[in-house]
Amino acid sequence: MDYILRDARKEEARELARLINFAGKGPQSVGLDYTVWSRSANEGQDPYDVGSLRVANEVGGYSYNNIRVIEADGKPAALAMSFTIVKKTQTELDQIDDLFRIFADLSQQAVGSYYLDSLAVSPEYRGHGFGRYLLEDTVDKAVKGGHEQISLLVFEKNQAALALYQKLGFKEQSKLIAPVHPSMPYEGYVILLSKSL
Repeated sequence: MDYILRDARKEEARELARLINFAGKGPQSVGLDYTVWSRSANEGQDPYDVGSLRVANEVGGYSYNNIRVIEADGKPAALAMSFTIVKKTQTELDQIDDLFRIFADLSQQAVGSYYLDSLAVSPEYRGHGFGRYLLEDTVDKAVKGGHEQISLLVFEKNQAALALYQKLGFKEQSKLIAPVHPSMPYEGYVILLSKSL
């Protein structure tokens, strides 16, 4: 299969939003992002329209400017969204949707770290090593950016992802119990993993 690794493009915002939702989707859930976008959608508006608008922004963590994609068959097949963790004020933390608050609370323990927020591979392209390739690309991007540490979050029950991260040298820093909600990908602990660069 032919594929290329490249920066994301603004015109791909809808497909990028779909992939971002895969990163927060578990075996029995519709996805965290989809749930939150549904809450923000106007009557008759598709939640992916809300996600697309957020991804199409020029600034902010969810901007397409922070996304790298693997393109296969002429479309994004996988993505990694990453940026530097900045300290949030209490007011900013209080404005975060309850579903995402655990992720903010954990990531705030690694302020200044380069942060892999989302890593996702479209189901039809899994098994080609795209996740590992994007993870290695993100580490390389962090090093080139002069960061001393890279961090990410993973559900303890997502054993395949956890094993990959640990194999590549990520170590547990902290963990919190996820709130019980049908959109949560897994029950149990969410772990903050970091790796020194």
